Amino acid sequence: MRLLLVTPFPPCRSAAHGGGAYLASLVDGLARRAELGLVSLTLHAGQPAAPAVPWAWLGLAAREDRPDGVARPSDRVRMLWRWRRSPLVAAKHASRRLEVLVRQAVTEWRPDAALVEMAQMAQYLPALRGVPTVFTDHEAGCPANTHTGLGRLGDARDRRLWRRYVQRFYSQADVLQALTAEDASSLSSQLARPVLVRPPTVVVPAEPVHPELAPGRALFLGDYQHAPNPEAAARLAHEVVPLVRRQQPDFVLRLAGAHSERVRALGELPGVEVVGFVPDLHALLASVRFVLSPVYSGDGVRMKNLVALAHGVPVVTNRLGARGNEAPPLACRLAETAPELAQQCLRLLCDPATAGTAGRSAHAWARQHLDADAVAAHQLERITELLAQRRG
Repeated sequence: MRLLLVTPFPPCRSAAHGGGAYLASLVDGLARRAELGLVSLTLHAGQPAAPAVPWAWLGLAAREDRPDGVARPSDRVRMLWRWRRSPLVAAKHASRRLEVLVRQAVTEWRPDAALVEMAQMAQYLPALRGVPTVFTDHEAGCPANTHTGLGRLGDARDRRLWRRYVQRFYSQADVLQALTAEDASSLSSQLARPVLVRPPTVVVPAEPVHPELAPGRALFLGDYQHAPNPEAAARLAHEVVPLVRRQQPDFVLRLAGAHSERVRALGELPGVEVVGFVPDLHALLASVRFVLSPVYSGDGVRMKNLVALAHGVPVVTNRLGARGNEAPPLACRLAETAPELAQQCLRLLCDPATAGTAGRSAHAWARQHLDADAVAAHQLERITELLAQRRG
């Protein structure tokens, strides 16, 4: 089977954000069963696109954003012009070059089906007309990083544009998918049609790390360009860390991830260390007792929590942070208020053996439920059913 992927960024295991790592894991499973092509946007020349995958067709188009993230006046004017009809995140991912590459892949490579990933890429579904398409939404029809910088009224207008965008483009896919049952239900209500669930997947190391041997510190991991992450990091630094340090004065929360300049000021608070992007994720997770990562906005799956569990690191989070995550309570501990979160942290800090047991439970669960081969096989079965229906 020839399968074309259309993505907003190249799948990459070492990506600074959960989406890139998630797609890389999915691609690993698909590549063992299908012939894969990729059309994707990229910020940097030479950015890896799951290099271990022998892409049968590959087309990368440079995004118009400046790599340093500093928009020129002409960039801002162009985005505001596009914002007349498209939500801002979708406008930032609009590329005539990418549309040309999609059409070129269809005519030259002739895929049997296409997988289109994430909300901002739904605008390319018209270019796939005639190809059976499966569209997967990752955040219930409106990505969390939708702050326009134009105030409350600007953000409200952008949310209205997202609702129109979803109605306009999502209906053009043959099959709709979400990553959680909650998101699938929400989208199904919006669109009055079935929305299926594709389980998340991450790369699960063969052996877990040993949190019981790590010092008494925790990790918050994320791309701080994604609005829910600096919001959560600030609340943890100001509200939870001081409560933990009253009983464990040496406790440190490490803030790791790309665009850490947005949370640099938090590093001046007692017990908070900003480490930025760390390419060796395994070593980073091995350096902490647990991951502390509640979130307070956004939908979809928190891939960073799944990555931690896959490495054998227990997670302390809240109900929103655990969406799409059914790990056992020993491995993934839920709490809502700052005192409750601090209490869960102290249990793991005061008893290293419990942290080790929780980590082994996390790793065992991940091997059973996050396996890329199982998710890829399920996805291809769904595509096979779609092709049979089209033939019928």
